[in-house]
Amino acid sequence: MNIQDIIAKKRDKKELTNEEINYFVNEYTKGNITDYQAAALVMAIYINGMNEQEITNLSLAMAH
Repeated sequence: MNIQDIIAKKRDKKELTNEEINYFVNEYTKGNITDYQAAALVMAIYINGMNEQEITNLSLAMAH
């Protein structure tokens, strides 16, 4: 799993899995994902939105 694939998946309007969301949050907080990569994912999320499950998973990942 890598951040480029996750960004591309969201860019293509596909649903992110819980594992992909957890990977993003964990690796970003460890400093393994750069700010510009995080910004690219956030932009894709902003443009294409997230469904309720993705929002829940992201919220839980950030809380932990």
